[in-house]
Amino acid sequence: MLTRLVARGRAVNWIALYEAARLIYRHGKQRWDNLTPDERRRLGELVRKSKGRRSNLTEPERERLWALVKKAATGVAPGR
Repeated sequence: MLTRLVARGRAVNWIALYEAARLIYRHGKQRWDNLTPDERRRLGELVRKSKGRRSNLTEPERERLWALVKKAATGVAPGR
């Protein structure tokens, strides 16, 4: 039962991340402008590569996607 809860929690986080990235990528002009052109390109590549599935990305790619989504949403680069 605990294993199911942990797996379910991870799935919810991934879905939220994917949806946020998709929204930023497609519709969030203001948020989009928080990213450099290279970061925008990379975000699009990662969202397309994932095809909505966490397992389609490597761990470093998942971390990079999180960082880009956070920067787009807040305007603050990670580590600041």
